[in-house]
Amino acid sequence: MDVVLNRTNADLSVTTTSNQVENAPSPTQLHSAEILVARDFEGLIAEVRQLQRRRIRLVSVRRQRARQIGPEILKEVLHDAGLEVCTVGFAGGFTGSLNRSYTQAVDDARRALEFACELNARAVVVLPGSRGRHIYSHAERCARDGLEACLDDALRYRVDMLVPLNTMLGKDKDIFIPRQMSRLDWLNSLNSHRIRPMMMLRNKTFWKGLPECFKACLMQGGALRISGRTRKVLGSHAVLNHLTKTLEDTVLPVA
Repeated sequence: MDVVLNRTNADLSVTTTSNQVENAPSPTQLHSAEILVARDFEGLIAEVRQLQRRRIRLVSVRRQRARQIGPEILKEVLHDAGLEVCTVGFAGGFTGSLNRSYTQAVDDARRALEFACELNARAVVVLPGSRGRHIYSHAERCARDGLEACLDDALRYRVDMLVPLNTMLGKDKDIFIPRQMSRLDWLNSLNSHRIRPMMMLRNKTFWKGLPECFKACLMQGGALRISGRTRKVLGSHAVLNHLTKTLEDTVLPVA
């Protein structure tokens, strides 16, 4: 499940640092998106009907699932059911740690942005890639240049690039860890409203006090992905209620 802040609210905030937001609105509403798991047309129809019964209106789509079903079929079924796409994933791997060359990774991310635009999606999850065997400066340049190389497409298609601050794949090959600044600050240094943060919540440790970086992630127009295990242990409604209350109790300083 992906969780995002009301888009009207998120678009009003202007990031200054990892813990400062100018003119930040009150977090009045969170939206959740279910991740589609269907692999064929029949499975998609059944899943969509179930989502409709649950009054779910947002979904997140994995690109390999979309290819198995067929992008045009997927688009038509979702549209007819009144479902909107929140995020499309995954793309990127600019540093080579995901077994793609820099050029392949950039081309892949640009294709993902185009596909997301066709689905009227809110964002694409773009994995910058880890340092791997590169020297730090080269890895940092690859991650930065890769995101910037896709920025014109993101702006043209009006699709955000969600860049994970912690691993999505579970092996730390997908995230870049900067030196001398936080991951959120590094992302902010790219200075674009189309590059937003994303974080994975895998366990219940946040239950005792949501980390500031998670709150900042949502307030800056990013997304939280809640793992299936976390939802199973805590319950989806409990997670959303906890996130909502924590955000409502948060007062971020105005620069």
